Amino acid sequence: MIRTKFSKRGIGFIILCVIVLAVLVLLGKFILSRAIAKTPIDLTKDFMNKYKNASKEVMDKVNYPYDDELTDNQLKRYKDIIKTQYLALDYDITDEYVGESDAIIKVEFEVFDYASGYEKASSYLSLYEKDMSLEKQVDYKLDEMSKTKEKMKYSISFAYYKLDGKWIMTELTKTDLQKLTGTF
Repeated sequence: MIRTKFSKRGIGFIILCVIVLAVLVLLGKFILSRAIAKTPIDLTKDFMNKYKNASKEVMDKVNYPYDDELTDNQLKRYKDIIKTQYLALDYDITDEYVGESDAIIKVEFEVFDYASGYEKASSYLSLYEKDMSLEKQVDYKLDEMSKTKEKMKYSISFAYYKLDGKWIMTELTKTDLQKLTGTF
């Protein structure tokens, strides 16, 4: 058996080489992942998965779409209702067209029909509970929305164009965003 003796300087050199090699591998992997351009299908999946996972970016954009004035607790409750919606979201890419400079990806999904729950609650309140405080009326509407079990099927067409070799998604309409929340 041969015994090899390394000096402290030799061991330090070997450790330094291993560290440099690891950094180069990670840097190369990062550069390659950036260099591989995402397709419109990949971008659509990324977009929908942000909703499906109720990412912070998506949840920060949630706004109450109706004219009622909400307290902070009611707004938090509304956001929780919408978060439940997003976490239950399933979608399918049903059609795709990818050309040289433009693309259209059609996605179908099913969501709870919160708009009908809101409308039912508003109709009931306008007929039977005119004396109820505005805060209690909003609480009732939120209760009815949270009890909604009916679902609606919608589709969104994502449009893309290519700019400098990179696919850019056009902004979705307010209607499309309401479809995702179930308030359309």
